[in-house]
Parts: sequence; C-alpha cells; structure tokens
Amino acid sequence: MEVLILSKTHFGPNSVCVGGMLLENNRYVRLLKPGRTGGWYQYADTPLHIGQVWDIRFNTSDIIIEPHNEDVIIQNQTYLRTIDNLPQFILNRNVPIWRGNINNIFEGKLTWANTGAGYLSKNSNVHPSHSVGFWLSDRALSFENDHYVYSINSLLRGRKLKYKGIPDAIATIPENTLIRVSLAKWWKPDNSTQEERCYAQLSGWY
Repeated sequence: MEVLILSKTHFGPNSVCVGGMLLENNRYVRLLKPGRTGGWYQYADTPLHIGQVWDIRFNTSDIIIEPHNEDVIIQNQTYLRTIDNLPQFILNRNVPIWRGNINNIFEGKLTWANTGAGYLSKNSNVHPSHSVGFWLSDRALSFENDHYVYSINSLLRGRKLKYKGIPDAIATIPENTLIRVSLAKWWKPDNSTQEERCYAQLSGWY
C-alpha cells in the first residue's frame, strides 16, 4: 500500500517513531520494525523521511493499547516518490483537522495539569479515536524550554506541548500553521502512586 510519511519524533537515544498515512483511505499508521512482539521503533538513520511516499507491506501489530491504534509492523518497503507541497497535499485530502483553540485537539478529551501539560488518564475510559492528528492553531506558539507554549493571555501562560520532532525548533510557529500532534505512550514516574498517563506532544509542523 502507498504510505505517506508524516512525522518523525525522537524515541530514546537511538530510535525514532515514524508516523504515516495510507493514501488509499487516510488511515493513520505508526511504522514499526519487526523483531519482537509488538514491533520495534525505527533506527535513527531510517530511510523513511517526511513527505516521501513508500509502497509498504505491513501487518497490524498484535499489541494495540488504546488510544494508540495505529501500530503496524513493516514486512517490506519500496520508495516511490516525494510530495512537493506537503501541507497543501494534506489539506486537500479532507483528513480530520482540529482547528482553533488548543482545547480542541484530541477531540477535547485531554485533561490539562497546572503545569500546562495535557494528558489522558488511565482512570478514564474516554479516549480519542487516534493518538495522532493535525491541528490548525488560532494562535502562534512560542518555544520555551523544550515546549511549544499556547499562551492564553499575558498573565496566564496557558497550555504547552513538549516538542519531540527531529528538525530543530523554531522560535515561533505562526498561527494557522498546520501542526502535527501526538500522544506519548502510557507512562508514570517510577515508584509513583500516580495513575499512568499519556501526554500530548508536538511532533512537527508543515
């Protein structure tokens, strides 16, 4: 199947998480390597790059934990072509895009901590249909301390998303820029009584 590569994010010291979309039906996929049950993340030097289209044969992972419904394991892959104007191509696909306020991302189902971080809680069964998606923000996002900040006003810093993308961060992502957001895997601090959470992060922009 033809798969458009949409995102690459850091995962650990030597791996990247690669996200894509099937051009046949706009289905989101997370492209994993075979080698263990559930698959491996790609090596940092993977030939899969954002904007490329690959012919990929894959199997759906046998370990799917909501809302991370996108995991597939590559069986073989062949490069086909590169999309020149990727943001316009995506906009023309009629894929779902969250628009406006940051509270709208992930179908409005995130909880926002006092620190500004957004997350899903294991204590809730209310999950979005996908752990990835596109967002057109109604405000510019500023980069501060590894996060992009959505400021509500001059007194309240508002919401923030940790930046996990591969390209170097820029000082400001302008409003109405097409942004890729994702949810990290379920996690909690060691020896903590806190429930597992998956935190919202910013994967990149176009």
